[in-house]
Amino acid sequence: MRATRWGTGYGLFAVGVVLVGLVVALAVAAPLISRYDPATQGVGPALAGPSVEHWLGTDRFGRDLAARVFHGGRTTLLATAGALALVVSVGTLVGAAVAALGSIVDRLARQLFDLLVAFPVMVVALALVGLWGPSLGTALAGVLIVLWAPFARLSRSLVRTALSEPSAVAARALGAGRWRLLRYEVWPRLRGPVLVLAAVEAAQLIGVVAGLSFLGLGAQPPSAEWGAMLQEGRAALWSAPHLVLAPGIAVLATVLGLTCMAEGLRDMLDRAGQAVPE
Repeated sequence: MRATRWGTGYGLFAVGVVLVGLVVALAVAAPLISRYDPATQGVGPALAGPSVEHWLGTDRFGRDLAARVFHGGRTTLLATAGALALVVSVGTLVGAAVAALGSIVDRLARQLFDLLVAFPVMVVALALVGLWGPSLGTALAGVLIVLWAPFARLSRSLVRTALSEPSAVAARALGAGRWRLLRYEVWPRLRGPVLVLAAVEAAQLIGVVAGLSFLGLGAQPPSAEWGAMLQEGRAALWSAPHLVLAPGIAVLATVLGLTCMAEGLRDMLDRAGQAVPE
Protein backbone atom coordinates (compact mmCIF):
# COMPACT_ATOMS: atom_id res chain seq x y z
CA MET A 1 0.00 0.00 0.00
CA ARG A 2 2.84 2.40 0.86
CA ALA A 3 4.49 1.82 -2.53
CA THR A 4 1.16 2.35 -4.29
CA ARG A 5 0.51 5.64 -2.52
CA TRP A 6 4.05 6.83 -3.17
CA GLY A 7 3.61 5.96 -6.83
CA THR A 8 0.35 7.89 -6.96
CA GLY A 9 1.98 10.98 -5.48
CA TYR A 10 4.96 10.72 -7.78
CA GLY A 11 2.66 10.25 -10.79
CA LEU A 12 0.61 13.35 -9.94
CA PHE A 13 3.76 15.37 -9.42
CA ALA A 14 5.19 14.16 -12.75
CA VAL A 15 1.98 15.07 -14.60
CA GLY A 16 2.04 18.52 -13.03
CA VAL A 17 5.69 19.07 -13.95
CA VAL A 18 5.01 18.05 -17.56
CA LEU A 19 2.00 20.38 -17.90
CA VAL A 20 3.65 23.38 -16.27
CA GLY A 21 6.94 22.70 -18.05
CA LEU A 22 5.17 22.61 -21.42
CA VAL A 23 3.40 25.92 -20.77
CA VAL A 24 6.62 27.56 -19.56
CA ALA A 25 8.58 26.21 -22.54
CA LEU A 26 6.03 27.61 -25.01
CA ALA A 27 6.08 30.98 -23.28
CA VAL A 28 9.89 31.17 -23.17
CA ALA A 29 10.25 30.07 -26.80
CA ALA A 30 7.38 32.29 -28.04
CA PRO A 31 9.58 34.45 -30.32
CA LEU A 32 11.10 31.33 -31.88
CA ILE A 33 7.85 29.41 -32.29
CA SER A 34 5.71 32.17 -33.77
CA ARG A 35 6.93 34.53 -36.45
CA TYR A 36 4.18 37.09 -35.78
CA ASP A 37 4.16 39.93 -33.32
CA PRO A 38 1.26 39.52 -30.86
CA ALA A 39 0.20 43.16 -31.22
CA THR A 40 0.41 43.45 -35.02
CA GLN A 41 -3.00 43.70 -36.65
CA GLY A 42 -4.01 42.44 -40.07
CA VAL A 43 -1.52 39.59 -40.36
CA GLY A 44 -4.45 37.44 -41.45
CA PRO A 45 -8.21 37.64 -42.07
CA ALA A 46 -10.28 38.59 -39.04
CA LEU A 47 -11.76 35.73 -36.98
CA ALA A 48 -10.16 33.06 -39.17
CA GLY A 49 -10.09 29.55 -37.80
CA PRO A 50 -6.95 27.47 -37.20
CA SER A 51 -4.87 26.89 -40.33
CA VAL A 52 -1.33 26.01 -41.41
CA GLU A 53 -0.49 29.70 -41.54
CA HIS A 54 -2.16 30.58 -38.22
CA TRP A 55 -2.14 27.53 -35.95
CA LEU A 56 -4.78 28.80 -33.53
CA GLY A 57 -6.53 31.17 -35.92
CA THR A 58 -6.80 34.95 -35.70
CA ASP A 59 -8.82 37.38 -33.59
CA ARG A 60 -11.21 40.15 -34.69
CA PHE A 61 -8.28 42.44 -35.51
CA GLY A 62 -6.52 39.83 -37.61
CA ARG A 63 -3.82 39.24 -34.99
CA ASP A 64 -2.24 35.80 -34.81
CA LEU A 65 -3.83 33.99 -31.85
CA ALA A 66 -0.96 31.55 -31.30
CA ALA A 67 1.49 34.44 -30.92
CA ARG A 68 -0.84 36.12 -28.44
CA VAL A 69 -1.34 32.97 -26.39
CA PHE A 70 2.38 32.16 -26.24
CA HIS A 71 3.42 35.74 -25.45
CA GLY A 72 0.47 36.05 -23.08
CA GLY A 73 1.95 33.17 -21.14
CA ARG A 74 5.02 35.32 -20.56
CA THR A 75 2.94 38.12 -19.08
CA THR A 76 0.87 35.87 -16.83
CA LEU A 77 3.69 33.56 -15.72
CA LEU A 78 6.21 36.35 -15.08
CA ALA A 79 3.69 38.32 -13.05
CA THR A 80 2.77 35.19 -11.09
CA ALA A 81 6.37 34.13 -10.53
CA GLY A 82 7.45 37.58 -9.36
CA ALA A 83 4.52 37.99 -7.01
CA LEU A 84 4.92 34.46 -5.66
CA ALA A 85 8.65 34.86 -5.01
CA LEU A 86 7.92 38.02 -3.03
CA VAL A 87 5.12 36.59 -0.88
CA VAL A 88 7.01 33.35 -0.20
CA SER A 89 10.13 35.24 0.91
CA VAL A 90 8.32 37.83 3.01
CA GLY A 91 5.82 35.41 4.52
CA THR A 92 8.39 32.74 5.41
CA LEU A 93 10.83 35.25 6.96
CA VAL A 94 8.11 37.04 8.93
CA GLY A 95 6.70 33.76 10.22
CA ALA A 96 10.14 32.50 11.26
CA ALA A 97 10.93 35.81 12.98
CA VAL A 98 7.63 35.76 14.88
CA ALA A 99 8.28 32.21 16.05
CA ALA A 100 11.61 33.31 17.53
CA LEU A 101 10.15 36.30 19.41
CA GLY A 102 8.23 36.46 22.66
CA SER A 103 4.79 35.12 23.39
CA ILE A 104 3.02 38.52 23.23
CA VAL A 105 4.33 39.26 19.73
CA ASP A 106 3.51 35.71 18.72
CA ARG A 107 -0.11 35.99 19.84
CA LEU A 108 -0.65 39.32 18.11
CA ALA A 109 1.01 38.13 14.91
CA ARG A 110 -1.03 34.94 14.88
CA GLN A 111 -4.26 36.94 15.06
CA LEU A 112 -3.06 39.18 12.22
CA PHE A 113 -2.18 36.15 10.09
CA ASP A 114 -5.58 34.57 10.71
CA LEU A 115 -7.33 37.84 9.84
CA LEU A 116 -5.47 38.26 6.55
CA VAL A 117 -5.93 34.62 5.57
CA ALA A 118 -9.68 35.02 6.08
CA PHE A 119 -9.80 37.95 3.62
CA PRO A 120 -10.75 36.90 0.07
CA VAL A 121 -7.86 37.79 -2.23
CA MET A 122 -10.19 38.91 -5.02
CA VAL A 123 -12.02 41.38 -2.76
CA VAL A 124 -8.80 43.11 -1.70
CA ALA A 125 -7.61 43.27 -5.30
CA LEU A 126 -10.95 44.76 -6.41
CA ALA A 127 -10.73 47.38 -3.65
CA LEU A 128 -7.30 48.53 -4.82
CA VAL A 129 -8.39 48.56 -8.45
CA GLY A 130 -11.31 50.77 -7.43
CA LEU A 131 -8.92 53.19 -5.72
CA TRP A 132 -6.06 53.30 -8.22
CA GLY A 133 -7.66 52.24 -11.48
CA PRO A 134 -7.44 49.01 -13.47
CA SER A 135 -4.00 47.62 -14.32
CA LEU A 136 -2.08 44.41 -13.86
CA GLY A 137 0.24 46.06 -11.34
CA THR A 138 -2.65 47.28 -9.21
CA ALA A 139 -4.28 43.85 -9.27
CA LEU A 140 -1.03 42.21 -8.17
CA ALA A 141 -0.58 44.77 -5.39
CA GLY A 142 -3.98 43.82 -4.01
CA VAL A 143 -3.01 40.17 -4.10
CA LEU A 144 0.32 40.78 -2.36
CA ILE A 145 -1.33 42.54 0.58
CA VAL A 146 -2.89 39.31 1.83
CA LEU A 147 -1.17 36.42 0.07
CA TRP A 148 1.96 36.51 2.25
CA ALA A 149 -0.07 35.68 5.35
CA PRO A 150 -0.59 31.94 4.63
CA PHE A 151 3.18 31.50 4.28
CA ALA A 152 3.81 33.43 7.49
CA ARG A 153 1.29 31.33 9.40
CA LEU A 154 2.72 28.09 8.03
CA SER A 155 6.32 29.16 8.68
CA ARG A 156 5.54 30.24 12.23
CA SER A 157 3.89 26.93 13.05
CA LEU A 158 6.62 24.78 11.51
CA VAL A 159 9.50 26.74 13.04
CA ARG A 160 8.00 26.49 16.51
CA THR A 161 7.45 22.77 16.04
CA ALA A 162 10.97 22.21 14.69
CA LEU A 163 12.62 24.11 17.55
CA SER A 164 10.74 22.01 20.10
CA GLU A 165 11.90 18.70 18.61
CA PRO A 166 14.29 16.67 20.82
CA SER A 167 17.07 16.95 18.24
CA ALA A 168 16.82 20.75 18.22
CA VAL A 169 16.70 20.93 22.01
CA ALA A 170 19.77 18.69 22.25
CA ALA A 171 21.63 20.72 19.62
CA ARG A 172 20.88 23.94 21.50
CA ALA A 173 22.06 22.37 24.75
CA LEU A 174 25.33 21.43 23.06
CA GLY A 175 25.89 25.04 22.04
CA ALA A 176 24.53 25.10 18.50
CA GLY A 177 24.02 28.65 17.25
CA ARG A 178 20.86 30.11 15.76
CA TRP A 179 22.00 29.77 12.15
CA ARG A 180 23.02 26.15 12.66
CA LEU A 181 19.61 25.37 14.14
CA LEU A 182 17.88 27.10 11.24
CA ARG A 183 19.97 25.24 8.67
CA TYR A 184 19.91 21.74 10.07
CA GLU A 185 16.77 21.59 12.20
CA VAL A 186 14.28 24.09 10.78
CA TRP A 187 14.93 24.30 7.04
CA PRO A 188 14.60 20.53 6.29
CA ARG A 189 11.16 20.57 7.93
CA LEU A 190 10.11 23.85 6.34
CA ARG A 191 11.03 23.57 2.66
CA GLY A 192 8.63 20.78 1.66
CA PRO A 193 5.44 22.31 3.10
CA VAL A 194 6.40 25.75 1.75
CA LEU A 195 6.82 24.30 -1.74
CA VAL A 196 3.40 22.65 -1.52
CA LEU A 197 1.76 25.88 -0.39
CA ALA A 198 3.61 27.82 -3.09
CA ALA A 199 2.21 25.55 -5.80
CA VAL A 200 -1.31 25.88 -4.39
CA GLU A 201 -1.10 29.66 -4.12
CA ALA A 202 0.45 29.95 -7.60
CA ALA A 203 -2.61 28.22 -9.06
CA GLN A 204 -4.87 30.58 -7.14
CA LEU A 205 -2.78 33.58 -8.19
CA ILE A 206 -3.05 32.73 -11.88
CA GLY A 207 -6.80 32.37 -11.50
CA VAL A 208 -7.07 35.76 -9.76
CA VAL A 209 -4.87 37.55 -12.32
CA ALA A 210 -6.76 36.02 -15.24
CA GLY A 211 -10.11 36.65 -13.56
CA LEU A 212 -9.40 40.34 -12.95
CA SER A 213 -8.18 40.78 -16.51
CA PHE A 214 -11.33 39.02 -17.75
CA LEU A 215 -13.40 41.56 -15.82
CA GLY A 216 -11.41 44.38 -17.41
CA LEU A 217 -9.69 45.26 -14.12
CA GLY A 218 -6.27 43.74 -14.73
CA ALA A 219 -4.14 43.81 -17.86
CA GLN A 220 -5.63 46.22 -20.38
CA PRO A 221 -5.98 45.77 -24.17
CA PRO A 222 -4.06 45.34 -26.37
CA SER A 223 -1.92 43.42 -23.85
CA ALA A 224 -1.48 39.75 -24.70
CA GLU A 225 -2.66 38.30 -21.38
CA TRP A 226 -4.81 35.19 -21.03
CA GLY A 227 -7.59 36.76 -18.98
CA ALA A 228 -7.79 39.80 -21.25
CA MET A 229 -7.90 37.50 -24.27
CA LEU A 230 -10.81 35.59 -22.74
CA GLN A 231 -12.65 38.87 -22.24
CA GLU A 232 -12.01 39.95 -25.83
CA GLY A 233 -13.15 36.61 -27.26
CA ARG A 234 -16.32 36.39 -25.17
CA ALA A 235 -18.36 38.44 -27.65
CA ALA A 236 -17.58 35.99 -30.47
CA LEU A 237 -17.91 32.82 -28.42
CA TRP A 238 -20.32 31.04 -30.79
CA SER A 239 -19.02 32.33 -34.10
CA ALA A 240 -15.30 31.99 -33.27
CA PRO A 241 -14.92 29.70 -30.24
CA HIS A 242 -11.16 29.39 -30.78
CA LEU A 243 -10.78 32.90 -29.34
CA VAL A 244 -11.87 31.56 -25.96
CA LEU A 245 -10.66 27.98 -26.20
CA ALA A 246 -6.99 28.81 -26.80
CA PRO A 247 -6.36 31.06 -23.76
CA GLY A 248 -8.84 29.05 -21.69
CA ILE A 249 -6.93 25.82 -22.26
CA ALA A 250 -3.69 27.62 -21.41
CA VAL A 251 -5.10 28.78 -18.05
CA LEU A 252 -6.62 25.37 -17.36
CA ALA A 253 -3.39 23.49 -18.17
CA THR A 254 -1.32 25.77 -15.94
CA VAL A 255 -3.68 25.66 -12.97
CA LEU A 256 -4.19 21.90 -13.34
CA GLY A 257 -0.44 21.34 -13.55
CA LEU A 258 0.27 23.38 -10.43
CA THR A 259 -2.52 21.61 -8.55
CA CYS A 260 -1.16 18.20 -9.53
CA MET A 261 2.32 19.25 -8.45
CA ALA A 262 1.02 20.39 -5.06
CA GLU A 263 -1.06 17.27 -4.43
CA GLY A 264 1.68 14.94 -5.62
CA LEU A 265 4.33 16.61 -3.49
CA ARG A 266 2.00 16.64 -0.49
CA ASP A 267 1.40 12.91 -0.87
CA MET A 268 5.11 12.16 -1.20
CA LEU A 269 5.92 14.20 1.90
CA ASP A 270 3.16 12.44 3.84
CA ARG A 271 4.56 9.07 2.83
CA ALA A 272 8.03 10.20 3.91
CA GLY A 273 6.67 11.01 7.36
CA GLN A 274 6.61 14.81 6.98
CA ALA A 275 3.02 15.89 7.41
CA VAL A 276 1.94 18.92 5.46
CA PRO A 277 -0.71 21.15 7.08
CA GLU A 278 -3.90 21.55 5.07
